[in-house]
Amino acid sequence: MSETQTEEYIVATSVKNPKRVEKRRAEIIDAAVKIFSEKGYHATTTKEIAEAAGMNVGTMFQYVKTKQDILYLVCCHIHSLIEKALYAATSENSTPLEAIKKDMTALFEIVDQVSDYVVLMYQETASLDKEARRSFLQREQRLRNHLEKQIQRGIDSGVFKVSQESVFLIADDILVQSQMWAFRRWSLTNKFTIEKYIATRIELLETLLT
Repeated sequence: MSETQTEEYIVATSVKNPKRVEKRRAEIIDAAVKIFSEKGYHATTTKEIAEAAGMNVGTMFQYVKTKQDILYLVCCHIHSLIEKALYAATSENSTPLEAIKKDMTALFEIVDQVSDYVVLMYQETASLDKEARRSFLQREQRLRNHLEKQIQRGIDSGVFKVSQESVFLIADDILVQSQMWAFRRWSLTNKFTIEKYIATRIELLETLLT
């Protein structure tokens, strides 16, 4: 299994009230997501984000310290939507095959719902510095680790007939396939609805696993 050792990147604030920080950062994130989606990260100014969030630049920088901090929070927010959807699908009462099917369905559906934001997230991650990028990629590793555990559960129970060495690749492939729907939807939607895409991907995976 893949393990993550990187420490969480901390976005500093001079405000001592945690609830106020959470509220104000939510406003900043909401404003930044919309503007980044329209203009891109580099073309967006901090003044534009502050105004869209209903505050001046000075006030905004009490809750974040740099423009990169805003991008990091935006990426983490988008990724948290994906994580929540995936983890909510998990059920201990499901068989290994049912569990991986539920996970794939939840993962692909949430990517479809926020596909523009997913594209933004992965395109702009490269703009983060090394420390922030490593911290963000921990989140991706958490998703893969979750899928690896689901596949491993199937192997341990004798349901999945795949090698131990393939677990990482299969889990990673599932993530890439979900991201592909966001990045290649202009092509995929000529042949697939999201429902058909999910059903086809599950069918292919079931053939591989069993």
